[in-house]
Amino acid sequence: MKPHQQLRSLHRTLSLAAIVVPRVRRDLWKAEWIAELSYLLRTQPDAVEGFAQGLFADAVAVRRASIVDRWRNTDWRCPELCLRILFGLFVLLSATGLTQPHFRHSVFSRWGALTFTYFVILAILTVPSTVVVSRFGARDAYEGEAASMRQRAGRWYFLGAKLLLLVLCVYLSALQLTLPLFYLIGLQANAFVIICGLVFNVVAIGWAFRDQRERCPSCMRLLRSPARMGPPSWSLLDSNATEEMCDRGHGLLHQPEWQTSWYGNARWLQLDRTWRELFHP
Repeated sequence: MKPHQQLRSLHRTLSLAAIVVPRVRRDLWKAEWIAELSYLLRTQPDAVEGFAQGLFADAVAVRRASIVDRWRNTDWRCPELCLRILFGLFVLLSATGLTQPHFRHSVFSRWGALTFTYFVILAILTVPSTVVVSRFGARDAYEGEAASMRQRAGRWYFLGAKLLLLVLCVYLSALQLTLPLFYLIGLQANAFVIICGLVFNVVAIGWAFRDQRERCPSCMRLLRSPARMGPPSWSLLDSNATEEMCDRGHGLLHQPEWQTSWYGNARWLQLDRTWRELFHP
């Protein structure tokens, strides 16, 4: 192969492999490989082709390392990530459903608007029962440091956004699951959409309140490090509960195994700022 053809082939291979490399590391990666290939072209031209075969393998390794680092550095406890996952699920369900003509007709028709109204009504009717079952109604147990109007509004905004995204996902999921029934039994499949909506609403809204209960009332991050407090025999006169903590040092949540005379609902123990130094920043 002539020198100019060899250079053109190396440039093409390097450009294609660079696409796999993350953008933030692409320029440095290309500069390192260009330096290595230039040195080989001057000293050992015959070994360049064999050395260039490792371009794609190295690019894939860099991409894999970047994914692993991003996975490890992801803050899975923050409330923003929860909303992003739910929004991504909503976008995925919408994109896959809109590719089907019957799904588009069902959503953007009068029947679709009526069905969505039923879904919203079912979700509203589901809220009281799920609040009782999840014991979320004991708001006094979760009153943390967030006493300002802005922080209280942030808690309710997070809960409202989570419920809204869940209802939308439930609606689209019910349409997706019952869509094959329209080709079998026709319009009689509409009843199954409402049944699926009722079941999915109970599960989804129940999870939303349980997830809200497992979060710090100050920063809305998921609590961590559950620890068993007290033996099972301590049911009436002492604590028999599970204790979880906020990794930002805002407080501890004591959740009893069952309602007893010691305390019936979960208790939030607020820590002052002197404890923050023991936790992550």
